Amino acid sequence: MSGSTWRCVGCGALFADYFATCSSCWRVKSLVPLGHRLRARADYEPGVSNARALASLAWRKVEHAGAYDPLMLGASALVLVSGAPGSGKSSMSCRLANAVKGPVLYIAAEEGISPSLAARLLRCGVKRADFHVLTRASVDTAVAFATKHKCVAAVVDSVQEAVWQAHELRHVLEVVTSLDVLVAVAQVTKEGAAAGSNAYQHECDVHVRVESMAWSLAKSRYQDLAGIGGTVLPSKETEAA
Repeated sequence: MSGSTWRCVGCGALFADYFATCSSCWRVKSLVPLGHRLRARADYEPGVSNARALASLAWRKVEHAGAYDPLMLGASALVLVSGAPGSGKSSMSCRLANAVKGPVLYIAAEEGISPSLAARLLRCGVKRADFHVLTRASVDTAVAFATKHKCVAAVVDSVQEAVWQAHELRHVLEVVTSLDVLVAVAQVTKEGAAAGSNAYQHECDVHVRVESMAWSLAKSRYQDLAGIGGTVLPSKETEAA
């Protein structure tokens, strides 16, 4: 929502003015000032390519064996993972990024480097040293880190807390040429839409909805939607995270 200055801490919905009650989740006194950020240097970086390079992207699929095999991803995919608090969207994002071969950047904008994040990574079997975690990072810091370490996958958890707009996510994919997948974790309204804007759903290549530790495919540029889904965690460890 353009011009938004308030965010609901319960559902993530954005508002231009303060209201005592959130009209999305009906929580009382849940609106807090939204942290706007200045334009980053990366926002002004042009996306540069050529026809040969683009041809190589057209049909290349991103391998993520062992995580969510029914889910097809193309090169430079922007993946939106949405769900209510505790539904399992962060766990799915961790497992999906971890399954892509190569360095990973996880931007923990919502909870930071904490025991809860450590427990989630253990549940998801993420233990490797090149699964990098950043917190309190600006866009420029994240772009510079991903470029330096040649990250092939990145997660922004959550886009509302990090104050990243949909078009900026797409731009990061263009600027960081090593990225095969960018996963945007989004809070949802009571209607189940990504909180704050429909732009995330419009801009993404793949939209996965997560509910009660189960995922389903809501949008894809790479495959049909029918029957695509499954459980977030492969074992009986279905604690929401």
